[in-house]
Amino acid sequence: MMTSLPMKMAVVYFTLYFIIPRFFLEKKYIAATLISLGSLFLVSVLQRVVDFQVYYPLFNTRGLSEEFFYLPKIFKIALGIYPVVALASFIKITKHFYNEESKSKEYQQQKLEAELNFLKGQVHPHFLFNTLNNLYALTLKKSDASPEVVLKLSELLSFMLYETNSPTVSVSKELNLIENYISLEKIRYDERLTTSYEVDGDIATGQIPPMLLLPFVENAFKHGTSDSLDKVWVEIKVSVRNNQLSLSVMNSNGVESNESQEFEYQKGIGLKNVKRRLNLLYGEHYELNISDTEEMYSVQLTLQMDELQTRKEA
Repeated sequence: MMTSLPMKMAVVYFTLYFIIPRFFLEKKYIAATLISLGSLFLVSVLQRVVDFQVYYPLFNTRGLSEEFFYLPKIFKIALGIYPVVALASFIKITKHFYNEESKSKEYQQQKLEAELNFLKGQVHPHFLFNTLNNLYALTLKKSDASPEVVLKLSELLSFMLYETNSPTVSVSKELNLIENYISLEKIRYDERLTTSYEVDGDIATGQIPPMLLLPFVENAFKHGTSDSLDKVWVEIKVSVRNNQLSLSVMNSNGVESNESQEFEYQKGIGLKNVKRRLNLLYGEHYELNISDTEEMYSVQLTLQMDELQTRKEA
């Protein structure tokens, strides 16, 4: 009946905006239950007051003969109000936990994106520093190769500025970056360095995160050639088949100076960086094997390009 509507609205609002936020969501379940039962009982008693003062005199005079504080009648009124309160509370609590879960997922997504950007950002200054050192060494020698180095470096910087902001780039663009890097290293080491670079398969259609492969190539030159006085070699093979990319990087183990421990430290940091990126981006859909012997250092990477996680880099 219409006289019960205000009471139902009052207890619903009291439950939604007082009991649930202050007690239930604070995990004070006993207090929330007791207050809810108490409010239902109080509203039922108030409904009896309204019935005796308004409804019975106008529409049901026989009801005036009932005892006012008649518990079965009060419980019946409470049971009539309870489903409305329960439904409203269920909707309120469900909406709250849905919003909290959405916020949690958004926070985790932002956290992952921030970590990925941090890891990716570590590559850029490190790589640029090494290349500028190479250019500086050539200018000191007044080498004719300096202009070519500047040109290659400008192409690399263009890639870093305009391509790395995208979640993915084509494999062909990533490999073009690697080719430019190899060219710079060949200019630096001249005849002392022997390189082998092979590409097999369809590199035009596949997509990978930018600068994902370069750290392995950079590490091969840095670890295998920087301090060795002998002739050194680096072999790089890339294969793309059925959305699977395979990278093989091998180099002579040429660290022979007193700075070998520093190289090992820097190499370890770089590999941790790349491994973390791979874990975040591909989960279990990649395989990375690293071998380090006295004669050779090798990296074998295989990943499923179509299994890139939805939490792509920003």
